[in-house]
Amino acid sequence: MIHYVSDTPRSNSQFWQWIAYFIVLMAFSLTFGGSATGRVFYISKHGSDTNSGLNSSRPLRTFAAAVRRMRPGDTCRIFTGVYHQTLTIVHSGRAGQPITFEPYLHNHVVIDAANTIVGWQQYCKHIYSALVPHKSGSGLMQVFLNGRLILPARYPPQAAVTPFRMGDAQVTVPARGQHRFATTRRIYAPQFAGRRRNYFHGAFFVGWVGPAWSVQTAWVKSSRRTGFLNVANRTLWWFAGRGHGYLIGLRRFLGLPDEWAYHAGRLFLGLAPGKSPARYRISVQKRTWCVDIRRQSWVIIRGFSLRAGAIRLDGSHCIITHCRCRYPGQYNWPRQAYLHNKTPQACGIVVIGNHNTIRKCRLAWSAGNGIVIHGNDNLVSRNVIRDIDYSGTYACPLQLLAGRHNLVLFNTVFNAGRDILQFSHPHHDVIEFNNFYHAGLLCHDLGIIYAWGTNGGHTRIAFNWIHGNRNSGPDPGVYLDNGCRNFIVDHNVIWNCPGDAGVRINGPCANEMIVNNTLFNCLPVGSRMWVSRTPANQIHWPVGVHYQSMNNLYLGKNPGRQLIDPRRNNFRLRPGAPALHAGHMVAGIAPLVHGRPPDLGAYQQGQPYWTPGVTGSR
Repeated sequence: MIHYVSDTPRSNSQFWQWIAYFIVLMAFSLTFGGSATGRVFYISKHGSDTNSGLNSSRPLRTFAAAVRRMRPGDTCRIFTGVYHQTLTIVHSGRAGQPITFEPYLHNHVVIDAANTIVGWQQYCKHIYSALVPHKSGSGLMQVFLNGRLILPARYPPQAAVTPFRMGDAQVTVPARGQHRFATTRRIYAPQFAGRRRNYFHGAFFVGWVGPAWSVQTAWVKSSRRTGFLNVANRTLWWFAGRGHGYLIGLRRFLGLPDEWAYHAGRLFLGLAPGKSPARYRISVQKRTWCVDIRRQSWVIIRGFSLRAGAIRLDGSHCIITHCRCRYPGQYNWPRQAYLHNKTPQACGIVVIGNHNTIRKCRLAWSAGNGIVIHGNDNLVSRNVIRDIDYSGTYACPLQLLAGRHNLVLFNTVFNAGRDILQFSHPHHDVIEFNNFYHAGLLCHDLGIIYAWGTNGGHTRIAFNWIHGNRNSGPDPGVYLDNGCRNFIVDHNVIWNCPGDAGVRINGPCANEMIVNNTLFNCLPVGSRMWVSRTPANQIHWPVGVHYQSMNNLYLGKNPGRQLIDPRRNNFRLRPGAPALHAGHMVAGIAPLVHGRPPDLGAYQQGQPYWTPGVTGSR
């Protein structure tokens, strides 16, 4: 595994680590960056599968025809256009002879998982309907108006410009006693009152109630004029208390422009007065996957725009690079993704296997996950991931489900319904030089980085900017929740998490190392700690609270007193700052600098100024 060194002085061992890194990088370039070693196939929307495809003037028409012919070392180059197909890989390349798919001469190639809907009829007033001749893949449903995602009609009526909106209904889920979990399956909202009995029968409730760890959804069995709904819940969590929500799924909810409902195989679409479907390109997701690598290895996917479908990378030594992925999955109704579920949902980029790479991609607007890793020695590097988990589940932009020695480096990730990054079963993973911000747009009790009951296996979270937990409630930057152990959190800058700790550690816990972090506009490390009373022998958690916190620089609400210019993200220490050389040596993390003790905080005097995210540099 390549281990990226920190900004501490380079010892001889670190020097040889860098030499090894460059050797591996050169081998990587020779393997994946060189010219094709085999045949070159061509695909065009105007081609024919009866052609050989080996000449740009006689291209093939479909991905399937090219995939059947390709063998190790072959390259497929695709002419400009929108392709309503799934790129399904059925053959593997070899080391030094990958199978490569890329646009021809940097043409703009779109792989679209949605198909255009035709045959529109006026249903009533400004509402139109058309038959959807296909079933959406895996129960997913996305509707697009001229390529723009539009959302299902809500009740109460709500012009949802962004899906990151809880709903206008002020709901209450009753409970007995002081339980946070409801013991009844009833919902009350004053906005649901006044309608005839069973007016809402068959609708789906979507809401964030009480603790609101994640969304809770339910099917409405019956409703009353008083505003009460009897429901059958569809999610694990069924919280009691007050919150916000909305209903979807019925045609009668249509009333605002640019919203839809689906019933009995037909799509019902509301448009603005004077508009008709003939003026728009209206499409509905048909295929689950834009790219589907089925247990194949040594495959490169490069330079495509992918829309309305997910990517499955099930194999080893594969690369997805320089791709733009938008709308990679939405639910018919928001379903709950469980934190420790080892089966990835069909959203975003799903990586299953070892030694795979996702690099320099842009991923946006997923109802579920962004990138999911399930395997060993995978690399996620220099990507921009934004607006993920707008359904407000336990999905998130970056999720490490299981595996070891995975690297998450130099990514910019922001806007998430819950957490930005989650761990489930990590081991010696490395999370370094990333810019993570704006979590908690929908849910509560979360962290920008979050783990629960997890043995980190010496996973390291270092040299990141972690900031802007947008939740109005107390939610931290790094949250090592009940039963976490063996995490190293060092040299991060953590700020703007009001009301909670920059690094929160709930007990029981063991062997956490929180070292050399800079924190401000949040609470100090270890604040708001809560210790579970559940017997440790029942849930295999360590007993007690054991963690090490050293060399952290806590600046409260006045970071400018010791930092040069925190408003412009210059977090270096001012000359003469009390934090200079005020730290203690920590083996392997904070060594002596030029024979003097380390500084407090993330940035060390005299060392290179590291900048995380895709614009960062080593």
